[in-house]
Amino acid sequence: MADPSMLGNQYQHIRIDQGGKAQLGNTYNFPAPARPLPPSYQLGLNLEDAPQIDEQLFIGREDELARLHECLSPSTERQNMVAVSGLGGIGKTQLSLHFARQHHQRYSAVIWLNASSEVALKAAYMSLAQRIRRHNEQREAGQSEVIEQLKEEQAVHLVRQWLSQAENKTWLFIFDNYDDPRLPGVRSSTGYDIRTFFPYSTQGSILITTRSSRITFAKSVRLNKLDNLNQSLALLTKRSGRRAHEDVYAMKLAQRFDGLPLALATAGDYISHTADSFGEYLQMYEQSWTDLAENSDGLMEYDDRTLYSTWNLSLKQVAAQDPQAAKLFRLMGYLGNADLWYELFQKGAGSAPDWFCEITRSKARFNKAMATLHGYSLIEAMPGHYSLHTCVHDWVLEYLIGKIDIALFGLAIHCVARNVASDTMPEYWLVNSRLNHHALRIEHCYQREVFDWNVVDMGDIFNFGYLNYSIGRLKEAEAMYMRALKGYEKAWGMEHSLTLGTVNNLGLLYVDQGKMAESEAMYMRALKGKEKAWGAEHISTLDTVNNLAILYQEQGKIAKAEAMYMRALNGCKTASDMEHISTLDTVHNLAILYENQGKMAEAEAMYMWALKGYEKAWGMEHSLTLGTVNNLAVLYSKQGKYAETEKMYRQALDGYTNARCSCHSNTRLITRNLSLLRERKSAPTRG
Repeated sequence: MADPSMLGNQYQHIRIDQGGKAQLGNTYNFPAPARPLPPSYQLGLNLEDAPQIDEQLFIGREDELARLHECLSPSTERQNMVAVSGLGGIGKTQLSLHFARQHHQRYSAVIWLNASSEVALKAAYMSLAQRIRRHNEQREAGQSEVIEQLKEEQAVHLVRQWLSQAENKTWLFIFDNYDDPRLPGVRSSTGYDIRTFFPYSTQGSILITTRSSRITFAKSVRLNKLDNLNQSLALLTKRSGRRAHEDVYAMKLAQRFDGLPLALATAGDYISHTADSFGEYLQMYEQSWTDLAENSDGLMEYDDRTLYSTWNLSLKQVAAQDPQAAKLFRLMGYLGNADLWYELFQKGAGSAPDWFCEITRSKARFNKAMATLHGYSLIEAMPGHYSLHTCVHDWVLEYLIGKIDIALFGLAIHCVARNVASDTMPEYWLVNSRLNHHALRIEHCYQREVFDWNVVDMGDIFNFGYLNYSIGRLKEAEAMYMRALKGYEKAWGMEHSLTLGTVNNLGLLYVDQGKMAESEAMYMRALKGKEKAWGAEHISTLDTVNNLAILYQEQGKIAKAEAMYMRALNGCKTASDMEHISTLDTVHNLAILYENQGKMAEAEAMYMWALKGYEKAWGMEHSLTLGTVNNLAVLYSKQGKYAETEKMYRQALDGYTNARCSCHSNTRLITRNLSLLRERKSAPTRG
């Protein structure tokens, strides 16, 4: 007997005969509808809409991959959510795709979605909803009808429902390029809240790539530059088809691009399609940036992005939220990229434009602007300072700014100039060394095109001269001093204090350049002008007398040097004069003179005078104090007083170390002298 369950439904026709009587006709059996199959959530790896990036081009990122593997485990009951953030071009998309290909077998479905805009994501959900319906309905027997077109809202709802099914918990969704968020505290007229696309139930795994560092509802994985030079060279090799590890210019190019994958990939791709070498590409990048940018195609896998346009979107979003922050970002193009801090800008406010005065009116306001820039990964924040990636820095100057903006460039000069420290200020060497990076950038800017220095304050130009002099860039210092001198002479005359101060500093500069005749001429001009303006015993006059004494000492004119030193000292009539820094400098220099003459007692007395004064004026760790301590150690060593020598050397070494000058040449010199002293003390005495 047949299985009743297989018979399906039985139907009989009713037939009416000629007499009008109803009779049963033939019997027909129709199969029962098939039982519905349970829904399937196995969609596999779905990356067809993602950028098609060759897996062989992927380099490094072991730590980040391990972090994703840990945070996106499908075996957990809770929902896993990770946001990979970083600068545009840092490799977020490639990391997410590599992770998907490596681990897709752990998930029931891996779906890549374009989250660059709400419109793009809705379109992706429309396509996905159709795919889900087609996948499930094709499993039913006899499926042949065309699936009706869904509306956007229906599609989003269907996908969110599908993601929320109790049996569907092991999927991975990749929301790529969510760079324009609209979240609490993040205002954006074009952005959207991606959470409206998440499942209704808190389950599954979600991976978001974004330039925004403000996504707080997901675990954060910050993607930074490639920190291994060999990885950068490997990427250049794979992209160019040439042996980058064997090319010195490839190494320079890798260092120049500082581990930014998009820059390295763009360079390698360009070289692979041309006859140019790594060295020629580097030369074009540094000398004709704009021309190279305009004639370089984007990478094949990114049809809408190049190295030169990738940061535009981020800056537009910053400008929409904080226009002053966007202006500040442009200003950074004229400054060094590695060390930016609040006071660098704040001291340049003064008569600056209103927008700049407002953004620097308090540290809190400044930090808010920098936080906005950091929120879109345009800058990095470290303890005590901020920085820009070198390629972003190049883009700001070459692309955003182009030709020099006189007002903005003048503001950059003013900011640096107002931070320059004189040698009478504590930690002046540290402060000016920190400014060196910015001075080099400004010099690079004004060498690119003709610049009218008449629009710059003469005081700023003088300070730049002093800055360059203090860090040993004598040629550049001379050029700045001469600009300042010309401006002061024209504005104030030959005998004005600003004019004479510049003349005096040129004299100091010429000594260091070995131009003794030019130095003496400058000192004599300054001395004559100061005597006429303020008298022979004015502290500024005596300062120039001291400088003349140093010059004569350098020339071996010992008698003339001593006479000048004594004139400077005899000019001090009051106790305050005796403790003035200029007086102490004279005393210190006179001690050196006596030491060279073998007058050890007189030298020691002068060193002790100078040391006591410096300690009172500047403290134990000022460079002038420590220099005097070091000289006392040398004096004691010549006298065979090794215990006193070691004590002075250690005091000087501790002072430089505490003053964070461990890289200073004086520190190395003292360390060497201590080593020599120990060798001398341990050497056997000759009989």
